[in-house]
Amino acid sequence: MSAGVVKVGLLGLGTVGGGVIKTIRSQQEKLAARLGKRIEIVKALVRDSEKERAVQVDPALLTTDFEDVLKSDVDIVVEVMGGVEPTYDYVRALIEKGCHVVTANKELLAKRGTELVDLANRHQVHLAYEASVAGGIPILSVLRQFLRTNDIQGVRGILNGTTNFILTKMEAEQLPYQEVLKQAQELGYAEADPRSDVEGFDAMYKLYILAQLVYGESLPLANVVRKGIADLSPGHIRIANELGYRIKLIAQAHKTEQGIRLSVQPTMLPVAHPLAQIQDAFNAVQLSGNIVGDLLFTGRGAGELPTASAVVEDLAYLLTQPFTPHPAWKEKTAEAQPSQWQAERVLCYLEGSCLAATPDRVLHFLREAGVTVTKLKVQFDLGGVLRAGLIVTGIREEHEEVLKSDFGLSVRCFPLLETA
Repeated sequence: MSAGVVKVGLLGLGTVGGGVIKTIRSQQEKLAARLGKRIEIVKALVRDSEKERAVQVDPALLTTDFEDVLKSDVDIVVEVMGGVEPTYDYVRALIEKGCHVVTANKELLAKRGTELVDLANRHQVHLAYEASVAGGIPILSVLRQFLRTNDIQGVRGILNGTTNFILTKMEAEQLPYQEVLKQAQELGYAEADPRSDVEGFDAMYKLYILAQLVYGESLPLANVVRKGIADLSPGHIRIANELGYRIKLIAQAHKTEQGIRLSVQPTMLPVAHPLAQIQDAFNAVQLSGNIVGDLLFTGRGAGELPTASAVVEDLAYLLTQPFTPHPAWKEKTAEAQPSQWQAERVLCYLEGSCLAATPDRVLHFLREAGVTVTKLKVQFDLGGVLRAGLIVTGIREEHEEVLKSDFGLSVRCFPLLETA
């Protein structure tokens, strides 16, 4: 690293990469004053060097060949190209060369992070990833300070802005999922292929990273409970509202006697719950510490400048800190979980038009089966379709099967998050 200049390479020059360049340019004087060095972009890997871009870049800096980046004299590389392949091979080669790496790539870290953290330690280089979890919310930096005193009892949050936007619109305008998804795509909140967001993969990758930092281990991705929002209907949302709840896609990590539990799934929150107040494309992370209690962090979790802000903060941080080994990442499979709803209080949504499915008969069956019903909301539409929301404890998969087979009902159970 030369005395007055830090040479930075970029892998990817899309929305976030362009934001990184804009942020460095707009904050250059402040960064130089604080770091004692100027930051200079010297090489950028792109798919198409002829493409028109939102940010002006000297064409001589662009390359479509990774070897040009590897052979250049970069000190730090910012990876914002996304995906796992060939990104993993590129990042691995850079670390082995001795380059520090800043990445916003949650999928890469969730799938290959244990190897990359070990590799960075062996080569004594920084691997920084603040932007990978919550965009502009500096949650990882907070956690590093927070963990010095507090034991984290739980982490939960809204980690995907696309799904939060969709659920907000579905509730506010009583629109079906597909219609709101189309709006989200037109506004740029959702990708043409939205599966990573709406099926919960994006939030799951972020939760995996949070668990590694908080607990020093995580579950293999295959062991994370993951459900998306694509099958949610206005009926689910109306019943929830009438019972005093709001549906959010909540990512949760907590430790039990059996080990870590990680889940990403639509969850019912009392409307007064802090996370229930997070609307549109905003993200939020709530931490529960044994000393400080509950803390809530909220902000824009994605987009050009919020994510670029986290990337450049990481870059500035590692330029002022000597290398210290990263805590090793580990994966540990938890013991088998009990039947999902058996010991939990859940909101059970029932829908159907079978004559056998009267509220009295359904309640009689559940009570005879040992299921405790504490709250009930019933709706009938003009076509004779029964829609009911029940707050219950003790429902099991075999009860759900009887409700489907003998009563002709569709059944969807949602976990309740009661405590703030």
